[in-house]
Amino acid sequence: MALPTPNLDDRKFQDLVEEARSMIPRYCPRWTDHNLSDPGITLIELFAWMVDVLLYRLNKVPEKNYVKFLELIGVKLMPPAPAKTDITFHLSQAQQNPVVIPKGTEGATVRTETEEAITFITEEELNIEVPTLDYFLVTHAIHDSSEADVYFDDHSDEFRHGKEPDKGKEVIVFADPPKTGNAFYLGYKEPLAGNILHINFSFLEKEAIGVNPNNPPYVWEYWDGDDKKWRIIERKADAIAWLEDDGTRGLNCKGDLKLHLPYSFAKRELQGMEGQGRRFDRREAYWIRCRVTRAKPDLETYDESPHLRAIQSSTWGGTVPAINASAVAEEELGKSDGTPGQTFRLLNSPVLSRLAGEVLEVQEKDGGYEQWQEVADFSQSGPEDRHFILDSATGEVRLGTAIRQPSGDTRQFGKIVARGASIRFSSYRYGGGSRGNVGMNTITVLKSSIPYVQSVTNRRGASGGRDGESLENAKLRGPKTLRTLNRAVTAEDFELLTLEASPSVARAKCIHPGSQEAEDGNRPPPGVVKIVIVPALSSVGRIIKPHQIQLSHELKQLVREYLNERKLLTTVLVVDQAEYRWVKVRAKIKVKPKFDSRAVRENVESQLYHFLNPLSGGLEGNGWPFGRHLRVSDVHSCVQGVDGVDYVEEIDLIPIPDPEKDEPGTAAQLVEVPPSGLICSGRHEIVVSEP
Repeated sequence: MALPTPNLDDRKFQDLVEEARSMIPRYCPRWTDHNLSDPGITLIELFAWMVDVLLYRLNKVPEKNYVKFLELIGVKLMPPAPAKTDITFHLSQAQQNPVVIPKGTEGATVRTETEEAITFITEEELNIEVPTLDYFLVTHAIHDSSEADVYFDDHSDEFRHGKEPDKGKEVIVFADPPKTGNAFYLGYKEPLAGNILHINFSFLEKEAIGVNPNNPPYVWEYWDGDDKKWRIIERKADAIAWLEDDGTRGLNCKGDLKLHLPYSFAKRELQGMEGQGRRFDRREAYWIRCRVTRAKPDLETYDESPHLRAIQSSTWGGTVPAINASAVAEEELGKSDGTPGQTFRLLNSPVLSRLAGEVLEVQEKDGGYEQWQEVADFSQSGPEDRHFILDSATGEVRLGTAIRQPSGDTRQFGKIVARGASIRFSSYRYGGGSRGNVGMNTITVLKSSIPYVQSVTNRRGASGGRDGESLENAKLRGPKTLRTLNRAVTAEDFELLTLEASPSVARAKCIHPGSQEAEDGNRPPPGVVKIVIVPALSSVGRIIKPHQIQLSHELKQLVREYLNERKLLTTVLVVDQAEYRWVKVRAKIKVKPKFDSRAVRENVESQLYHFLNPLSGGLEGNGWPFGRHLRVSDVHSCVQGVDGVDYVEEIDLIPIPDPEKDEPGTAAQLVEVPPSGLICSGRHEIVVSEP
C-alpha cells in the first residue's frame, strides 16, 4: 500500500471563486452584478484558475521542501514563553538603612531526585526602604472615596517620632461613636511600593469596645497609581495587596500590622479642608488609610472610637516580579574568519526576547567591544551597518551576507566582522516553557547570598509559561502566512499577526468600524483598529483570578510594536485587554441513583469552569465567543450533559461586578457581554439533591 500524501491545501477552483465572490458585498458593496458575464467575475475566475494551478503544484511538494518553503517566506518556530510570578524576600530583621535586591537575583524550587530545580530571576531592582511617617491625618466625616470637601485634623507632629504621648493625650481616630466613612491616614515619605510594611500601633486598651477582633468593621486601603483610586488591602495571601496580620485586635490594643504593598502603590497629593474651612497646604506622600465600613448585619460595630497613643514603622522585606529563566553574561562566541554570512550559536536556548543592552558585541582594534544592533532581516542593511540576526528558538546568531545581483555585482547586506576579531554576547536570558508554572510557596531557594535576606517564597503560583511551537503547528501557519504576506490589512490579518507576535498571546479579536458585532456605541471611529488580547494561562480548568488574566504592559507594548511594522500607515492601532464578565452559577441538581453525589457535584463544577472560560469555554471548546451573551439555557445544557445528573431543579446566574471583592450581584437570567467581552467563572455553588 502506497504511503498517503499530505494535502497541503484542499481548496479547488470553485471553492476559490465562491470565497472571492462572498467577499464582494464586504469590500465592494456597490458591485451588485455577480453574473458570469460581468468582467469582474471573469477576472475572479481567471485568478482562481491561476491559484488552483499553484495549489496543485504545492500539493506535489515533498514535506522537506515544504518546510524549506516555509523558511523562505519567513515562518519560524515561536520560542517558549516564560512563566511569571512574584518573589517575596523576607529580611532577618528591620534594618536602619535601605536594602537593595539587585535585578537578576535568582530564586529556585527545591531540587529532587527526579526533577531539576526550576530557576526564576527578578525583572526589576527592589529597594526595601526605611519608612518615615510624615503625616497622620484624621477625619470624622462620612465619605467613601473623595476627600476634596472633607475636613481633616492634622496630628502629624504627635506621631512623627514614634514616641508615646503623656497619659490622657491619646488621639481619637474616629468619631465617637464611629460612623461609616470615618478614617485616619498615614502618609509616608519613601516609595514603599513592593515593600512589606510593619506598623506597630499602641492603642489605649479598653474593654467592651464593641467589635469582633477577628472581623472588625474597617478596611485598610492604599492609593493605587495605576487606577488612580483607593484599593482595599485584602486578607488573602494571593491578593495583589495583602494584609498578612493585624495584631491590634480591632484597634483595641498594642500590636503589629503587616502589609504587603503592591507595585502600583503611588504618591499623591491629598486635598481637603482643615480647621475653619482653610484649604490644606501641600501634603504629598505615599498614603495608606484605615476606613470604617458599613457593618454587616451579623457583626457588631464600635461603641466608641479607639484611642491611639503611638506609631512605629519598619520594613521587613519586599516583593518583586520574576520570570522562569536563567541569565548569562558576556558569553564568548568565537573569532571571525572575515567572511560574509558567518553563523555562531549560543550555548543555551531557547533565548527569551531581548532587553535593552542584550546585544552582540564585537572587539575593536583598541581592545574594547562595540555593540551591534539586532534586526529581523538584512533587507534594509547596508555594507557598513552593524547588524545581526538571532533565532530565539535555536540560539543561532547570523551576521551579514553577500548576494550576487542580476547585474553581476555582489552586494553586501550588513557589515563583515574583521578577521580575528572576538565576538561575544553581552547578556541574554534563556528558559521558559510550561514546566515553569509552579505552585505557590515552591520557590524557596535563594541561589545567591544577599545580606540580611533570611528567606524567599512566592505567594502566588507562577503562570503564563508556554512551550515552544511544534513543527506541525508551524506547517499549519504556512498557508495563513502566505495569505497575509506579513501585512495587516483585514481583520483576519490583524488577528493572525497578533498571535504570531508572542507565544504569550492565547486569543486575539480585531474590532474595526465595519465590524458587524460592534455596537454603535462601541464602534471604533474610522481609521481606528482595536485589538483585544487574551493572555495565555497555565491552566484553564479552574477559577481564573483577575491578576492572572490581566494584560501586562510588556506584552501590550510587544504586540503594538509588532503590528505597527505591518499595518497601513493611515491605520490607528489600539491594543487592549478583553472586558471580562465574571459570573457564578448557583444550581440545584438531582443525581441519578447509584451515582456518587460528591463526584457528580465536582464534575459539574469542573464542567462549568471549562465552559465559562475565555480560553476553553463555549460550545466548540476553544474559548467563550467574543461578545456572546450568557443565558440560563446555555448553563442548563452544560450541567444537564454531565454524566450522573438526572435533571436540573434550579439555576441562577449571579454576576460578580468586582471579582477582587468577590461580592455577588443580583441573580439574572441573562448576562450581557460587550463586543470585546468574554465570560469568566466565579466560584460556583452546586447543591445536590440525593436520589
